[in-house]
Amino acid sequence: MVKYTTLSEELSQLSMERQEAIRLRASEIYLEEITLGQIGEKLGLSSSDLATFLDRQFDQKQSLELNSLRLMVKALGGTMEIIVRLPNQEPLIIGD
Repeated sequence: MVKYTTLSEELSQLSMERQEAIRLRASEIYLEEITLGQIGEKLGLSSSDLATFLDRQFDQKQSLELNSLRLMVKALGGTMEIIVRLPNQEPLIIGD
């Protein structure tokens, strides 16, 4: 019989450094998803339409640079906000 483990059990077997790296990346993904959802909502786009648009407009390197900047600012004890201004819409403030 195969013994299955939970995600929590698997994570607890990793080093503290690896656990922290996973928590950090998970929070980045969560922030990206919320942000993209808010922008899509303001533009009146479905999530698949927004994904198609983004795939055509941006490459992975650009988002990594933004994440790197956010991490550097956080390491220095600061916070970072991005203000998205869309035509005929209230500004959308995205922060840590």
